[in-house]
Amino acid sequence: MDFRKKLDKSIPLKEEVTLMWMGQAGFMVKNSQGRVMAIDLYLSNLVERLDGNKRLTPALIDAEEVKADVILASHCHADHLDLDSLPNMLSQNAQLYCCEESYELCKEADLPMHKITSMTIGDKQECCGFQIEAPKAIGYLIETDGISIYYTGDTAYQGDRMSYVTKKDIDILILPINGEYGNMNERDAAMLAAQTKAKITIPCHFWTFARHQGSPHDFQMEMNYVAPDLYSYIMAQGECIIYSKCGYVYWTFGRMWFFKWWFIRFK
Repeated sequence: MDFRKKLDKSIPLKEEVTLMWMGQAGFMVKNSQGRVMAIDLYLSNLVERLDGNKRLTPALIDAEEVKADVILASHCHADHLDLDSLPNMLSQNAQLYCCEESYELCKEADLPMHKITSMTIGDKQECCGFQIEAPKAIGYLIETDGISIYYTGDTAYQGDRMSYVTKKDIDILILPINGEYGNMNERDAAMLAAQTKAKITIPCHFWTFARHQGSPHDFQMEMNYVAPDLYSYIMAQGECIIYSKCGYVYWTFGRMWFFKWWFIRFK
């Protein structure tokens, strides 16, 4: 399947965004202007080359196929800051936003620094219809088409440090569930979902490496226990959904049903 074409064919309207999971912690976001943001894409075998952890699921596309306007790297781990893929990704007229440590690694890798912007806590940037903020905890707050996305990056559950974000009206919460390397596990992720009261919570960071933990089924069970009134969705790799500020989500199958206060239309 040509996943690049799949994203191209998805056309979100005003106050809608397309979200596509690219595996591991990588996502593509497309707004109603047709502009695309790539977040923490891991498309190479850099992790295996550096420390021997081979990927168990293949990359959906090659780096040269990524035609993103904006690239975010939440931190400097190789499965989030893919220095083997970034040269090709940046050759497509994209702008990379990253933390200071990642910025220095990009400089050492001789990447085009005029295309790279370093962000620290409290910084805000705007590019191609995307507003980007670096909150106190790791990750990014992203807003486009009036839709707010909290992408946590790799982090433990830190209720106090995340309080700034959790007081905001979050539409989409994306967070890890692997419980390895200090990351949130399934229960932690459900607790953050309950704290943010996000409209939809999407887990990631599982099934890419043998060492990674993380069970999407256990996460859903924890959501049922910790946040039974909130909605979560397990995405398949390469799956596209269109989230609307009006409160519905499109999939790609051709049926329709109602779920709680959500209108979910299968396209």
